[in-house]
Amino acid sequence: MLLLALKIIALVLVTVLVLLLVRTNQLLWTQDQTSFTHALETDTLPNGTYAGTVTGPKVSWLGKKFNAATHSGINLFSTASGTFIEKYPFTLSIGPGVHDNRLVVQIEYNSLTNPLWLRPVLDEIVEVAPGEYLGKLQVRLIPGYPFTLTYFRLSKKL
Repeated sequence: MLLLALKIIALVLVTVLVLLLVRTNQLLWTQDQTSFTHALETDTLPNGTYAGTVTGPKVSWLGKKFNAATHSGINLFSTASGTFIEKYPFTLSIGPGVHDNRLVVQIEYNSLTNPLWLRPVLDEIVEVAPGEYLGKLQVRLIPGYPFTLTYFRLSKKL
């Protein structure tokens, strides 16, 4: 019985990894990927509040608030009552993209203050226009090979 359970778990894990690999490879051929790779490189971190959008189902995520001076930030979410809350802090750095041969702004969630499920997440953003960023949501399940799940956009709020 234990052997059967282990085989089922292994099959589920392999299936998830294959699906993530397929998703990552699908996204390599999108207009978002082209925009990501052709954006200008910058060594400046974003600062202030940015409204966020993501393609797909409606989500409660509203955007991000960046503090360039402290190399940190936090995500903004809507609540059922119509207010917003800040949660899931992150650190910021400039570094090489994990899939792209270019400098990106890295948004790192691997912190003890975040839940375990969020710590493998790495966002990368590039500036596609003044005050406009295109980002990749990636998850690191296999060392050295993050899987790209989707793209998102950030727009500076005045």
